[in-house]
Amino acid sequence: MGSLEAMTKGSDQRYLGDTAKLKIAQGVVGAVADKGSVLKFMPYTMQAVKQGFQDLGASSLESAHDLLKSSILRLEVRTGAAQVEGGVHGLVSYEKKSF
Repeated sequence: MGSLEAMTKGSDQRYLGDTAKLKIAQGVVGAVADKGSVLKFMPYTMQAVKQGFQDLGASSLESAHDLLKSSILRLEVRTGAAQVEGGVHGLVSYEKKSF
């Protein structure tokens, strides 16, 4: 469905809501200010990937594939709830710094 603004512009027709007398919004309208170039985040991202491979015991993408094929490395699917549970929770406050 979408925001009321989107529904008035026709998105309600896609979801068979164009005949409904009562429109229920399931979204919001917002904007994000430009954060600038992604280039300043690339060194941070590259280092995070390198450390992730180090945690896996792999020195490259190819060696990570080899670990998967040999069943030394195993992956599991996690739900959104499991990801939230695996994060920081239960603290009164904490500060997350990107870098």
